[in-house]
Amino acid sequence: MKLPFPPPGSDAGEAGEGRTPSGRAPRVLGIASIATSASAVIVLAVASQVAVHATSDEPDPASAPIAAESTDEHAPEKADAVAPPAAIPAAYDQLAGDEVSYVRFLVSRSADFAAGGDLFGGAGLQYLSTDVADPSFHTDGQRRLSLLYYDYASNELVSFVVNVTAGTIEEVQRGSGSQPAPTDAETGLAWDLLLADGAAGAELGAEYAALTGGAALTPETDTLELSAHSFTTDAASFGAESCGVERCVQLLAQVSGGAFLTTSTYVVNLSTKTVLPVS
Repeated sequence: MKLPFPPPGSDAGEAGEGRTPSGRAPRVLGIASIATSASAVIVLAVASQVAVHATSDEPDPASAPIAAESTDEHAPEKADAVAPPAAIPAAYDQLAGDEVSYVRFLVSRSADFAAGGDLFGGAGLQYLSTDVADPSFHTDGQRRLSLLYYDYASNELVSFVVNVTAGTIEEVQRGSGSQPAPTDAETGLAWDLLLADGAAGAELGAEYAALTGGAALTPETDTLELSAHSFTTDAASFGAESCGVERCVQLLAQVSGGAFLTTSTYVVNLSTKTVLPVS
């Protein structure tokens, strides 16, 4: 699924690496979001920026110049050094791949980043997205980007404002209760957890076999199109009361462009790595 690089003001697809953190060839992933907010500071960061989220598609050089959005072992946060961009875009310009790598590297050198925990239990925050910071908030015309990370150690959304022109982090804010769309790394792990769950895995496996003439459903199955949205419990939902405070997602799994598997009865809590039946 190729996603064209969008104009300012629209959501964008993250041009991820060709392999997942576990080293497997990636499934086809899509992003859908249901964002909820309880922190006014983080709400502003989410709502006023242009989010760039992960996809597992190979980047289209003609339309998706961001090629540094990896969340695996090749992520800019894990690099020994990243050079500043050769040319600094103007304040209102679209994102450029080299500046995204650079600001992510700068963030990874901060104490705020190092104090957090990532999706897989490692040290350091989990990268979510990079946005062009609203230039109207400043009068100096300098280039600024806003980055969102999730701290799985504290269940907080962390927002950084980085001045690309000066090469400095100007602002760090934390807030709970705000859940942007999941990235492909989060979607992929949620799917693996769902299949590994005894009840959910058995139900989905039987349904997939019925739809495909007996084929087995495994984490390596590549005939599915996956998408996910963040999940927050409400008065009508039972079984996932911690979701919204903790990082939860609900999955959609479509078989070869046809029928959907019944995943709506489960929510995956990525904070606790558990599968929750919901009703």
